[in-house]
Amino acid sequence: MFIIVGINDIKTFNLTVIQIPTISSKRLTSSLLHTEIIVSERVPVNRASIASDPVEYEPNEPQGRIVGGRNATCEEFPHQVSFIVNNSYFCGGFIVSERFILTAAHCAQNVDPSTVVLRSGSTFRKNGTILPIIEVIPYPEYNNPAFDKDVAVMKTAETIKFDSCTQPIKLPPKGLTARAGTTLVVSGWGRTKQGASTIPERLMAVNLTVVDHTLCQLAYQPLELTENMLCAGNFFLGGKSTCQGDSGGVGAIDGVARAIVSFGRGCGQPLSPSVFTDISAPKMRDFITKYTGL
Repeated sequence: MFIIVGINDIKTFNLTVIQIPTISSKRLTSSLLHTEIIVSERVPVNRASIASDPVEYEPNEPQGRIVGGRNATCEEFPHQVSFIVNNSYFCGGFIVSERFILTAAHCAQNVDPSTVVLRSGSTFRKNGTILPIIEVIPYPEYNNPAFDKDVAVMKTAETIKFDSCTQPIKLPPKGLTARAGTTLVVSGWGRTKQGASTIPERLMAVNLTVVDHTLCQLAYQPLELTENMLCAGNFFLGGKSTCQGDSGGVGAIDGVARAIVSFGRGCGQPLSPSVFTDISAPKMRDFITKYTGL
């Protein structure tokens, strides 16, 4: 029997009747070595799309966007940017000040700033204002342990001009905890279903529910979920999640940035919530402050 303490009550679930697939160390290592890229779009797998065995996980066909989401407007998500490398969409990111953008470290590793531009101010991936980048700084100890500390800072060549569709998102204080059951709002240009060969032109958004850390760890074992991570999704039923191409985007609670899209097992699968970098975690927040002054 596993007990979850919710916001208003205590719920119990008998997990003995649920078969939770786990990832062998061999399979996890293999997934790290075989990052998929959509050739036509050059969109990397949402770096955690930890490749699960198709016998254990058959792709479902959730309806909607971003997997289970909706069309977004620029006024709702004026902080959202698309991360373009060598003229191809690569990841998402979000504006936090006039000169700085945050994204995932796995999007920024070994990236030459001269090959990077960001697009802001539009919900359409190929539209918006071009923002050249002069510096890309991934967390130096990213992926130790696996997927941990997945955060990076990017500095623009010029001051970003703000308007109704281009605005920074507020950052949280250090050490703030996201309680299980809280709504996390996520946006991105990632795939709208598992196995899709292309990504949407228009920005999508989805409301996910923060999942208890211990329950999420149970689902992802033996992969270690550290204090720098948080999980969100429709845990038992699936149908809503981030997907390949959403990496680097922001998860917000009450309009405040709280998380960065990092990885997940499949897209919209039951018992496989999306995993994010918790930017309130002390090490993550200190890194952001060090390089942005925020």
